[in-house]
Amino acid sequence: MTLDLLRHGEPEGGRLYRGNLLDDPLTKKGWQQMQASTNGKYWDFIATSPMIRCQAFAQHLSQTLHIEMQVFESLKEIGFGDWQGQNVQQIGQKTVNKFKQNPVDNLPLGAENLHTFQARVLDAFMQITQDTMQSVLIVAHAGVIRVIKSHLLHLPIEKMFTMEVISGSCEQFKI
Repeated sequence: MTLDLLRHGEPEGGRLYRGNLLDDPLTKKGWQQMQASTNGKYWDFIATSPMIRCQAFAQHLSQTLHIEMQVFESLKEIGFGDWQGQNVQQIGQKTVNKFKQNPVDNLPLGAENLHTFQARVLDAFMQITQDTMQSVLIVAHAGVIRVIKSHLLHLPIEKMFTMEVISGSCEQFKI
């Protein structure tokens, strides 16, 4: 099976920790980023987060390319607790760096447990990949993509935030 992981493009409001509560739509640039990453590609199935910054583009691809699409609640981004709606400057670069180096022990106050997040994402991932489709596109968030990549690359979940996932990027795996 070929698996493509597409991160949503730039949302309105700039670079923030949106998490699973803020649901800003994509900017024009965000749409262009995603279109550039998917241009000329085709899949048997599209799975998407229910968040508008993912689902709107997934719906567009589904309708344009006549591909079956399904929304998975479990593909929502991690809940960032007190950080939701804030940018790095508001949180503090040192605090963000500590989190990225050791997210298990440095989660923001009120944030979703990292292992709980991993379990829900991988549960959806297993549902999506259990069929014998040739190619699947998952449209999701940086955190969701990091969990799946960590799983596929056999990396500990504690290292997931050391992986960069660029807005609008699409990465392919053979599984």
